[in-house]
Amino acid sequence: MPIDMPTLPGFNGSRFGLETNTQRFESPFTRSVQRVALGGSRWIATYSLPPMKRERAAEWQAFFLNLEGGANTFNAFDPDARRPRGVATGSPLVKGGSQTGSTLNIDGATANILAWLRPGDYFSVNGELKMVTAPANTDSSGEATISFKPALRNSPPDNTPIILDKPTCTMALVDDQQAIWECDVVGLYQPKTFSAIEVFS
Repeated sequence: MPIDMPTLPGFNGSRFGLETNTQRFESPFTRSVQRVALGGSRWIATYSLPPMKRERAAEWQAFFLNLEGGANTFNAFDPDARRPRGVATGSPLVKGGSQTGSTLNIDGATANILAWLRPGDYFSVNGELKMVTAPANTDSSGEATISFKPALRNSPPDNTPIILDKPTCTMALVDDQQAIWECDVVGLYQPKTFSAIEVFS
């Protein structure tokens, strides 16, 4: 079960984005180029914590030790986009099973809303974090089609909830050195940066 990060203090910097998986083929004869996007795109993150006293640092130390380097996982997110910019109201669910690719039909949203979700909004479904790439408008029945990246890795079952508030993905630390801290003579823990990458099966 992924572990939640401590809530305090907030990050004073972050780097969050999608690492795509592509291949490029160049003909040695004509120099023509073919490019193809493969599966396996994954989110990567680097988080920076401010200086803190032991009262705050202790919770983060325990968090890192519970992760045991890259062995265990945690719930990761983009700290600058915890909520959508769109209206994003209702109780949205996947509408129909066997959906694949980079669009998803949903229902249960508030009806007749323009830009119910807006480009750049995040949501998660079936344990996968997605970013909206085009406005999603709801119809009179509260249904919509969401366009997003990266593409679905697994088809979510019918009626799977769409998570809009604080959506996350599952990440692991990039190496086993992330739990090391520096502290000065007056007990102030120095700023700390750690990096992680999305993991999935």
